[in-house]
Amino acid sequence: MHLSLLDTVLIAGFVNAGLYGFLPISIILSYRISRTIAFVHGGIAAAAALCYWLLCFRSPEFLPGEDVVPNFIVQFGSDADGAHRYGSRPELDPFVALLLVIVLGAAIGAAYGWIVMSRRIASLNIMTLTIVSLGGMMALIGFFQYLNVQPDSLPDSPFGNHTYVFHDVPLTRHRLVTLAVVAVLSMILGVLLTRTHTGLVIRALADDQEAGVWCGVKLRAVGTLVYAGSGALAALAGVLIAVTAGPNPAEMLLLFLNGLAIAAVGGMRSIPLAFLGALVFSFLETALIIGVFGTVDRAVQTLVLYGSLLAIIVAVARFRRENVFLLERQSL
Repeated sequence: MHLSLLDTVLIAGFVNAGLYGFLPISIILSYRISRTIAFVHGGIAAAAALCYWLLCFRSPEFLPGEDVVPNFIVQFGSDADGAHRYGSRPELDPFVALLLVIVLGAAIGAAYGWIVMSRRIASLNIMTLTIVSLGGMMALIGFFQYLNVQPDSLPDSPFGNHTYVFHDVPLTRHRLVTLAVVAVLSMILGVLLTRTHTGLVIRALADDQEAGVWCGVKLRAVGTLVYAGSGALAALAGVLIAVTAGPNPAEMLLLFLNGLAIAAVGGMRSIPLAFLGALVFSFLETALIIGVFGTVDRAVQTLVLYGSLLAIIVAVARFRRENVFLLERQSL
């Protein structure tokens, strides 16, 4: 074991936790209103990453004779059959592109929430609603994959590309801002859900939708608002991940599954506990990658990461037996 790398693990792992902390927030928000796993947020994140790339990616300056990134937005048909290409990238400022994509994510989330939170659909069993959400995710990914996006070409960060060095560990401004935003959002949403009337309404609907409606809560209005907010957060997560890992839908789905597992650390209810799970996951992943435990095979890394996450979920459930997964027990 290389203990001299522990400083690097703590610094880099703490900062990288921001990327793992976004999707769990949107998953938890939608779960608290619908009691279902909102797979649709994985689709929103992937769609946001693709759209952000198209809006702000600037082709680098190549030497004569080198390949360039094709500058069109959508293509129908194959090159062999005479493909039809439309549009060109606007090359917007990255921060402007970020704002537009967040609005798009909120709009998609609101539209989905307006549909599934109607009384007729919201009363369906949880498994049916979860399958509907999964179908929504696959439809979004399928639709937006028509866009001309090069997953291996990383777009610029909306926060700039400056890099800071702390204890010999390079930290990009993008990752630092991501961590700060996740921390602030976790605190704000924690207060909103536990200390405000809106949070009380959301918790009431999560515990018993029918009783909440009988008490005068407008199920569709509240549900649409929550899904709009969680959709905006999922879009923001998609952009932040695209800057680091590229706008690859397959990579986005993997990160969504990571976010789902991290959300389970908090019983799909607690944002602070989910953030703690993101920290532990990031620390362990960083330690395995940089070689604290020596050279570890990729398959073994995956086994250790997800095995540890499962152990944390079980441990939290045991120590908070009266609270964890309370929503499921109350809805039976």
